[in-house]
Amino acid sequence: MPRFLFLIYRFIFPYSLYGKIFSAMQSFELSELRRKFPLLIENLAYLPDREAHLKRIWEIENRWNSFRENPDKFEESVFFNSAPKDADATGEEFEIIYAGGTLGLLHAALMALKYNRKVLVFDTHKVGKTHRDWNISDDELQEFVRAGLFTPEEIERAVVNRYKTGFVKFFDKNSKIKTPPLFMDNVLDVAIEADILLEIAVKKLEKTDSKIINNLRFSRVFVRKEKVLVECEDVRTSKRKLYGAKLFVDATGTNSLVSRQLNAGKSITHVCPTVGTVAKGFRHGEAEKQVDFSVGEILVSTEDATDSRQLIWEGFAGNPSKDEYTTYLFFYDSVESKADKSLFRLFEEYFEKLPTYKEKNGAWRVVKPVYGYIPSIHHHGWDNIKKTAAERVLLIGDAAGLSSPLTFCGFGSHVRNLQKLTGLTENALKENDFSENFLSKINAYEPRVSQMASLAEFMRPMEKSDSFVVNETMNAVMSALSSLNIEISREMFQDRISFASFRKVLLKTAKIHPKVFKLMFEHLGFKGAFWWVTNIAEAALREKKK
Repeated sequence: MPRFLFLIYRFIFPYSLYGKIFSAMQSFELSELRRKFPLLIENLAYLPDREAHLKRIWEIENRWNSFRENPDKFEESVFFNSAPKDADATGEEFEIIYAGGTLGLLHAALMALKYNRKVLVFDTHKVGKTHRDWNISDDELQEFVRAGLFTPEEIERAVVNRYKTGFVKFFDKNSKIKTPPLFMDNVLDVAIEADILLEIAVKKLEKTDSKIINNLRFSRVFVRKEKVLVECEDVRTSKRKLYGAKLFVDATGTNSLVSRQLNAGKSITHVCPTVGTVAKGFRHGEAEKQVDFSVGEILVSTEDATDSRQLIWEGFAGNPSKDEYTTYLFFYDSVESKADKSLFRLFEEYFEKLPTYKEKNGAWRVVKPVYGYIPSIHHHGWDNIKKTAAERVLLIGDAAGLSSPLTFCGFGSHVRNLQKLTGLTENALKENDFSENFLSKINAYEPRVSQMASLAEFMRPMEKSDSFVVNETMNAVMSALSSLNIEISREMFQDRISFASFRKVLLKTAKIHPKVFKLMFEHLGFKGAFWWVTNIAEAALREKKK
């Protein structure tokens, strides 16, 4: 581990022995941070919880580095047909135990409220708090109402803005294909303050006989014949705790220990490092570099690829009365590539490049940083090869990693599939069937995600390709979409595109940009191209059966 990261770790974990040893060295540690990431430190300087965010970023990045450095190795966290020595000293029993208090909370709350199941939800930090904000469409939000989790009035409390429209625009200065912005209505056009929505879910869950525990870290799960025993650690006291349940649900995110073990270390194939801010003080207006609170910016690039990364922006406004605007900077990449995926470095670039995307006024300041690694997996084969379950163990959300990578967000996928996921979970409890075969059916995977995953691969620059290739290719795709029915664009960006529509997009793109098939082999290889076609055929067959 680099020395400066070691120092950061010891600085932001003051409760440890090392925290006491280095307590007199805080000025040195801050100067080291400032030297390595001066723009990050400068722009977060006035946040009262700056150190807490630095700690969280470090934790997330450290878990990612562990995954990246040893992709075929994993820490064993699921033990079958065994139990801890003091197994009889278990505490309260539940029907379902959830590790992870964001997407896991939404699933748990519905199980408790609709199906009257006794659940436990715990999180290393605070249940119901997230380090990202969400945007989605009104139609998708209605899934919460249809599922019975939130009322329309409760959802409105979390909605901070609605846009008239949104658009996608790729940089085309060096591209032979010039494309105007592709505008779409009813796509990612509702901004949600995630913590408000999650807080409502917390309060609902607290009124049941279920339980919520903060500052509890998942350690191991022991799978026995009649139940699971979930071992946790209190992050403040290091005290070990043990809870029993019929089913354990892991919603701990991208680098889930359980997911890595179930998939022999290969739990994801691609990743999207993402950083950004919710900030006040952007210049308002309709010009390219000004912010328009009535328009969402879904995918926008402002330059060609550098350092084996095609950087992409996303911008969407929050509450106009608070003047809060969210901007993300991210890139799509394979796990195996050598591109630097550090969130710290990406944050530094974010603050350096932000003026090329949006103009600030003199009062600009950060309200809160947003960050994370968003997972993706490419499927090779006729079936879903990603393991999302084992006996009495189930993965959901980013731990399952089966959402479309095109819009880089598992929230929409989780919402669209929430009724299905919870309904099947209830069936497992009713039938007392917690086999791997049955639980494997409880995931958000749809065949169309496979074709989107390979399409998103074109957003990743190849080592020997020209820097403008990604933008040029995506301009061709956007040009194709603009010439087709607008509903096809909506379908694509909402993970529901039909085979017939996808075929139209491919054929139109190939006509506009004949090199796309050559690029397909360069990006995917012959084997990858074969499986992409195979997965498209699978989607077509399933669609025909329906």
